[in-house]
Amino acid sequence: MKHSFRFHYHHLLAIVLVAFSFFMSALVSRTVYERLPHLEDEITYLFQARMLARGQAVIDSPDPARPFWQLFVVDREGKRFGKYPLGWPMMLALGVQLGQLWVINGFLAAGTAALAYRLGRELFDPDTGVIAASLVAFSPMALLLNGSLMGHTAALFVSTLFLYGYWRLERGGQHRLLWGALAGLALGLLVINRPLAGLALAVPFIAWSGVRLARAVISWQSSVVSSQSEAGDPPGAVREPPLQFRLSLSHLWRTLAPLLVLGVIAGLLTLIIPLYSYLATGNPRQNLYVLVWPYDQVGFGEGYGRNIHTLEKGLRQTRWDLSLFAADAFGWQDGPMPDEAVRLRTNSVYWPAVGLSWVLLPFGLALGLGRRWWWWAVWLAGGIGVFMLTTNLPVELLRDPAFANRWMLAAGLWLMLPFGFLIFERPLDDLAFRRRAWTYLLLTLPLLLIILYVAYWVGSQLYSTRYYFEGLVALALLTALPLGWLLRRFPALRWPGYILLTLVLFYTLYGFSQPRITPLYRFNWVNPELIAAVERRQINEQPVLVIVSGSEVRWRSFGALMVSTSPFLDSGIVAAWDNGSPGIREAILRLLPERQVIELTATGNRGCFTDVEPAECYGEPEG
Repeated sequence: MKHSFRFHYHHLLAIVLVAFSFFMSALVSRTVYERLPHLEDEITYLFQARMLARGQAVIDSPDPARPFWQLFVVDREGKRFGKYPLGWPMMLALGVQLGQLWVINGFLAAGTAALAYRLGRELFDPDTGVIAASLVAFSPMALLLNGSLMGHTAALFVSTLFLYGYWRLERGGQHRLLWGALAGLALGLLVINRPLAGLALAVPFIAWSGVRLARAVISWQSSVVSSQSEAGDPPGAVREPPLQFRLSLSHLWRTLAPLLVLGVIAGLLTLIIPLYSYLATGNPRQNLYVLVWPYDQVGFGEGYGRNIHTLEKGLRQTRWDLSLFAADAFGWQDGPMPDEAVRLRTNSVYWPAVGLSWVLLPFGLALGLGRRWWWWAVWLAGGIGVFMLTTNLPVELLRDPAFANRWMLAAGLWLMLPFGFLIFERPLDDLAFRRRAWTYLLLTLPLLLIILYVAYWVGSQLYSTRYYFEGLVALALLTALPLGWLLRRFPALRWPGYILLTLVLFYTLYGFSQPRITPLYRFNWVNPELIAAVERRQINEQPVLVIVSGSEVRWRSFGALMVSTSPFLDSGIVAAWDNGSPGIREAILRLLPERQVIELTATGNRGCFTDVEPAECYGEPEG
């Protein structure tokens, strides 16, 4: 029997949160980032997106190539391409076509809030869904990243889409193959955007899929054994049902078929990574990152990291990042916003305040794991204890690459261990068992992200701890669970509870998020005023060639003009760097004739037009 849809106030609240997510993405994009990329990563993403918008992933390098150098863009054997996988640039290319780059992350942010509500509603209850969506929508790190042109918002959206798609395929029904296809599409898009995040999402669900397949051939006798069946049983007792093994090909196929669809689609999409490497270099196994920085690899020892990455450095960086993540996730911390928030522009150290975004997580885990939660608590506490003890091991051991690799393997096995016990757990209530398993799945995603990024040589704090961002919805669901339980247990608290939650959310918005995000305004001295200054100098809207010259020129001195330059050198403004090499200026002028030439003199991060007195300067202030 099909249930008719009934509109409920939970749906209205979810719609408001979806609209809020889109609005805030637009607002931050406009007021903080001024609709311009500010990080090297964003500039490269935009470069790749503009190429893909014209149907090309690799183009011919201009001759000469050096004056048109772009950040993290490689010129190799006459070809020009970006170092990043194509997942996010492909999505951003739609924004290029629309002429509104910001709108892509705006829609993805809204979609993430919607999926967080839907998954929380179906997995737990409507109140948990609304609260989880509100935590995601108001999350400071989400607000910061949603307004940018970084690919993390897309990664969070497809991660959440995968979670929801897998949940629905697991429920069976006639559409399970379609849900499997959707989950496979989402996983593939994540892998070709952020491969490590894709690994962190895929591994637990591969293990869980193995559990489900194993349970497809295991059953328990469901009959209730009364007191008459065996002497000594108290009246009405239910004896532990005996374990049985069976082989039902039809049951096994119903479980396996959507998983095969998921795996095939995800695998095909993942092939875009080696295909792109082949198009760029002729070698499908080439790591494009190392063509920019030879040390930009995941791992330990010589050749990994700027100054040889070690487990010691990885654990230290993880503790730094977690100190900020504990505050940035939901904006909860002990005390007011530190005055030194601006220091995040230059430093990567502990966050001065004590982050409290994790405080409800233990209660959510206890509720979600249900019976035997104490076993899970001992397992989790033991793992965290070993993590802390590792930092006190001898330095020589922590700097040994072989030990670091063994430590990473042990951490991964520790995280996967509970899946083995789930195979033989005997649920009397299938829904309760699935919720317990999914509570653990939600926990594994952020934990595995943290573990995997121990092996990466650089942390992330400036644009929040974005390497953990794909775990935000999972943490929001687990954090919302105890609040949703309270509202169900005490119905009289529902509306007072929602009012209090709203007040807390807006307090964090103005008390934490605003001072946390606004220091990024014109970060790297990228601003539209430099573009406007060039446009004021245009004669009859003639295409402009801005020649940048000077001593110790850095990209920040003309970053906004770099953003304005098309990969095909056919945009209204093209910036070219005259580095003083013999004949380079003449070569630039031969390549781009019939353009109005405007001179920009740069020193370090500061660029000046000297055609007026005093000089009109942009970028880093003097002194």
